[in-house]
Amino acid sequence: MAIFDGLFRGRDHQARVDDNDAKKSQFTVSSHSVPSTGSTTPSSGLATPTEEKGLSPLGPVPEIGRLGSWKGALVLLVTSGSQFLDNVFMTSANVALSSIQEDFNVSATNLQWMISAYTLTFGGFLLLAGVLSDRYGRKLILCLGLTWLSIWTLAIGFGQSFIQLTVFRGLQGIGAALTVPSAIGIISAYFTGLDRTRALSIYASSGTVGFCVGLIFGGFLTSSLGWRYIFYFIVIITGALGILGFIVLPADNMAGKAKPKMDYVGAMLSTAGLILLQFVLSSGGVYGWGTPFIIVLLILAVALLASFVVLEKFISCPLMPLSLWKLPNFAGLWVAGFTCYGSYQNVIYYIVLMAQEVDHLSAGDTALRFLPMGVIGFIASMGTGKALEYVNGKYTLLAGLILTVLAPVPSAITASPETSFWVNVLPTSLISITAVSLIFVTTSTAILTTVPVNVKSLCGGMLNTAFQIGSGVALAISAAVTETVDIKKGHGLAEQYATGLWCSAGLAGLGLIIALLSVRRRGIGPNDRDDTACAI
Repeated sequence: MAIFDGLFRGRDHQARVDDNDAKKSQFTVSSHSVPSTGSTTPSSGLATPTEEKGLSPLGPVPEIGRLGSWKGALVLLVTSGSQFLDNVFMTSANVALSSIQEDFNVSATNLQWMISAYTLTFGGFLLLAGVLSDRYGRKLILCLGLTWLSIWTLAIGFGQSFIQLTVFRGLQGIGAALTVPSAIGIISAYFTGLDRTRALSIYASSGTVGFCVGLIFGGFLTSSLGWRYIFYFIVIITGALGILGFIVLPADNMAGKAKPKMDYVGAMLSTAGLILLQFVLSSGGVYGWGTPFIIVLLILAVALLASFVVLEKFISCPLMPLSLWKLPNFAGLWVAGFTCYGSYQNVIYYIVLMAQEVDHLSAGDTALRFLPMGVIGFIASMGTGKALEYVNGKYTLLAGLILTVLAPVPSAITASPETSFWVNVLPTSLISITAVSLIFVTTSTAILTTVPVNVKSLCGGMLNTAFQIGSGVALAISAAVTETVDIKKGHGLAEQYATGLWCSAGLAGLGLIIALLSVRRRGIGPNDRDDTACAI
């Protein structure tokens, strides 16, 4: 551990001591937030201070960890490993689609459900998973999620029909949704100060590495042993992480916490609405946006989500306190994540297709050529975390959004059967992974260091919900535009993919404009991020 200690110990030692002291008083509400009547509960319900010394809304003062310790490293291994696996699950299945289609004789229209089933449940359960983590224990929910993932990952490996695979993938997505908010909540509550920023950077980089490992791992296994071995090998990792998490993760100190009533109606409305919205966004291009049942489901999804928002305004124990949106920069950062990640996933979708359908590369060759993307993603994520120690978060956010706008341009301009992968795919892949690394680390750090500790997992779930919905919206928009501009006119695949990439640039441009207008420098600078909870 000497290397680890040397990496993370330094000039901030005294600052960390001060941060630990701040942690113990993080539930103190500022005098301008609460009237001087002696009331100890702000009207928003986000922070609930207690006069009893040494207690917080979660019970005893939470355990403080150091990144440069054995336990801190293992805690980060489990939490970052969960993020790593979520991305491996997404991309490895993408590479295996053609083999699955051949084995089960599935039509191209139905094949998309192998991916959509996972994203539907993953995006739909994130908000609920965040609330469950905050209320019933992050360690409990994370370990439960890893156990659930292990069961259904193994089931996919032994699946005997495409319907079984699709159902199992949907159930697998629920497990992935349970791991993300709980892992983010554990990192945000366990580490403090600069350790937290660095831990979030490593967490983000594990996602970018997982994306590329999924491509490479899935490509080579599909080409050699067969696609089932993807799931046979991954279940070993999920099981090991679950066991390690049970041993090393900080205990859920729930003693002394007032357990509010669970908003079951809100949970049902939000989950059903998000799943329906994800379904419509992923299926509208396949079945046609003018199809009656797509229109009906879209109206129903909007109605459910609108009803959820109205309910949260009046219920005493809301699933998602609407006052969260009043936090400085929260809405602007959420929109930045929505547009950036949507554009990024759209770019990845089209450049992977371009590599295989236009450049005619095999799954293994495609995977190998995306290896530089994983390296750059890891470096960019770690570099962003370091930069945030010195630079205001608005600058890194804007830099990421500018790169997001520029990322699709090289591939869109050079898309042609006569152009090689190194010209029409590689530059876009490297720029896009750098952009999403900048924005993921910045938004995660800025949001999670300015919200009360008792809603950190919820906010992590909300941020990742933005990522998932953004991905669906971006793909739906680009699919609709491509259908009108290229497919109906008989244009080739290269032209279709170029149009989809230009749509990515447009969505990112919208996010850039919104961020310029709505995100302020105040509150996300290196001296503004601390461990004090924002009272509203």
